[in-house]
Amino acid sequence: MDFHKAIIEFLGIQDVQIEEIWTCTKSMHLKITLRQNRSECFCSKCGLQFDAVKEWVKKSIQGPPMGIFGKVEIIFFQLRGYCVDCNRSGIAKADWIHPEFPSMTCGFAEVAGRLMEETTCEATARLLWTDSMTMWRLDQWRMVLMEKRLVLPENLNVQNLAADEVHFTTIENKKRVGLFAKRHQPLFITNLVSPKHGKVLANAIGRDGAALEECLIKLTPKQLMSVRTFAVDIHEPFISIIRTECRNAAVCIDRFHLAQKVNEAFDKVRRAEFKKAREQKDDFTEGMLEPHRRFILVARESNLSRKEKRLLDKLRDTNKEIHTGMLLVEYFHRALDKATVVSFRKALTAWYLLIRESKLEPFLKLAKLIRKYRAEIEAYIKSGLTTATAEGLNNKIKTLKRMAYGYTNPKSFLRKILQRCGFLNSRHINTNDLFFTVKTP
Repeated sequence: MDFHKAIIEFLGIQDVQIEEIWTCTKSMHLKITLRQNRSECFCSKCGLQFDAVKEWVKKSIQGPPMGIFGKVEIIFFQLRGYCVDCNRSGIAKADWIHPEFPSMTCGFAEVAGRLMEETTCEATARLLWTDSMTMWRLDQWRMVLMEKRLVLPENLNVQNLAADEVHFTTIENKKRVGLFAKRHQPLFITNLVSPKHGKVLANAIGRDGAALEECLIKLTPKQLMSVRTFAVDIHEPFISIIRTECRNAAVCIDRFHLAQKVNEAFDKVRRAEFKKAREQKDDFTEGMLEPHRRFILVARESNLSRKEKRLLDKLRDTNKEIHTGMLLVEYFHRALDKATVVSFRKALTAWYLLIRESKLEPFLKLAKLIRKYRAEIEAYIKSGLTTATAEGLNNKIKTLKRMAYGYTNPKSFLRKILQRCGFLNSRHINTNDLFFTVKTP
């Protein structure tokens, strides 16, 4: 096999001849001098062969890494000729030079793009011996190009779906009215997640029904009708849109958010008792009800040490309201542990009776909320579906945002989420043709 021909194929270039190869193992630098074949020089406008050759134009182009050589520089002599058909002089066509980034080959751009699917633009720039701003522009350009090719997989399992929001940024509230109105307001991104695949299927700015509806539009009518269970938190705009768009789906209230609600109710009781203990100068009760201990008070007994259990037993003996609140938290978790809807209803009825006897206002309000969404909670008992996958992806998205030191462009952030956590990447979109040529935008 011709060695020079193999190098040309490895670089992903065509219609050239190698004139010189220079290497430096100390700096891991490879320099290759290429000259365009005269017989393959065509007008970039009409595609016809040049009638007359005028000169050779020297260019320095960055190529993809080769073996141990991380930096590959291509010195390219490109022909400039005259086209009779166009009646103009111009540079000969070279498809392997990137049309949007002429300082690099298509192969280099694709290698860099695939690296930026997994790491930051700054890290890619260090690995490929280039500047980070060029890599950022390449990444943005490539995501827009791939978004046009994005099609959800045919074998996509959408029987179980989940939706959750993640914080994007906080902006100044310019429509602030009143002295006590909030000065800043947070912006969120709603993600539609497939727990089966662990991927974000679609996303949109906002945390209202319109944002989730924009995500559901990405699914076909057949896919929407095939959804059987849909996990969300206690957010009425999401629930109403799911009932409208996914008519065969049972809405499941996520257990994590139910536990969050019951813990919030108990925390209100704790704060009230903490205030009483401080006024009465009850040092033991005040110390046990301090804010940093609130997680121990609502933890399940199996997760506590012997010393923590002894302290909690002592607290139960001295404070009736806290003892009742801890019982209500524990009984609620036991109700959620039930395997069948019948046993859950029995446990929930007993929980309601305890709340009525306790007359604790935060738990009375919580009981009204549980009654309102009881059907959705029972759907969770039947299916066991939660937003755990969506919450895990949210952590990944937050890490992505910290790595980039925050995002200001919402469209760029939406695409980046789909690239890292969805299907907007070369693993799911075939971009092998981009190694050799890219159509001029």
